Amino acid sequence: MSKAKEELAQLIQQQPADSSSEEIIRELAFHVMVQRGLADADAGRSISNEEMGRRIRTWRG
Repeated sequence: MSKAKEELAQLIQQQPADSSSEEIIRELAFHVMVQRGLADADAGRSISNEEMGRRIRTWRG
């Protein structure tokens, strides 16, 4: 089994027995988003909170 499949299968097994399909899918999606964010941060594809605040202020016009 691939590493990704093993990781996601383990995550599914950790969910409560009464979890709905939607709850499990939401947890899987959250996990994938966190992993992407960590990979982006490791690759230097992130900005500071201050820079993000500056960008948001420019949206307000």
